[in-house]
Amino acid sequence: MGVVAGTIAAGSYLSRHYLPTLEADPSAAPDFAIQQEKHAARGFGADSARVDSQITFRIPDGQAGAVYEYLKGKYVGQSGLLKDRFPDLDLRGQTMSDVSLFTDEYYDTPTLALYRTRNSARHRTRINTTNPEDRKSGRELVQMKVTPPGQFTLRNEFKYKVEEFTGHANTPDEFHPLIRMIDKGQREDFKKVFTDAGIDPYSLRHIFTIHQTRSRGYFNLGETNILSFSVDEGSAGMLWAEGRFSSVDLGLVEVAYTEADEARREQMWAVRDAIIEDLRAHFPELVQTSNSKYGIVLGELMQEIPLIPVYLRVR
Repeated sequence: MGVVAGTIAAGSYLSRHYLPTLEADPSAAPDFAIQQEKHAARGFGADSARVDSQITFRIPDGQAGAVYEYLKGKYVGQSGLLKDRFPDLDLRGQTMSDVSLFTDEYYDTPTLALYRTRNSARHRTRINTTNPEDRKSGRELVQMKVTPPGQFTLRNEFKYKVEEFTGHANTPDEFHPLIRMIDKGQREDFKKVFTDAGIDPYSLRHIFTIHQTRSRGYFNLGETNILSFSVDEGSAGMLWAEGRFSSVDLGLVEVAYTEADEARREQMWAVRDAIIEDLRAHFPELVQTSNSKYGIVLGELMQEIPLIPVYLRVR
């Protein structure tokens, strides 16, 4: 116990005196390219970046189930939604709702440049436990989330296909644990996103893996899926510490939002705002956050073990 206590104390001292930049600062470098204007978003890579317009609320311990049951009961499978607010809109909740398990392996630089600027890079695997035949169940992707300074609710998302790597590693790409997962035809695009922002893509290293359960429902405007809610619970461990989160996300469907004009986007925002207003009236203890799940979990881990930034540099 004395060794453990001494290690924690040393880490706390080092964090205070030698690592003052670990607080998240969205305005700091790196300067990733941001694409917020209307454009096609149905492919992969930087040219098909999607606008992830999502608002997240942290849920107090023990209330995630109640939040999900409220949203599910009020909206899933219901038609004529929000007629008092939007009498001319055909809003309906899809009959489908699902529960999925996500395994997210997060990567960052040794100095945690992505964490500090509220960006992230991950390898994601999902399993739909409600509908194993869902086309996304079993899918793997490498994803980046890029946060414009001061605009966490309007992040950009870059997606890359995963191609199973087999054989012997012979090139820097093949030796890298994240880059070698990406389809060969998309690796240069992925690396350019980082080099253009002043980051060596080969410096990315695995930080931790978050295991997450997501319970979700979907809203349509007419025949188009424009919005979803998800109640997420997850955690990750490092050394002897554990970081956890419980949150509800109200997200506009990325492709529908990215390909919409400004009038349509404002309409989608208004619908989401009405749902949030009702949700917060029933759960006033919900607190909006401007931090990603990666940032929340890593922040909690560093509170338990201040030495983690040093550990990650030398690991």
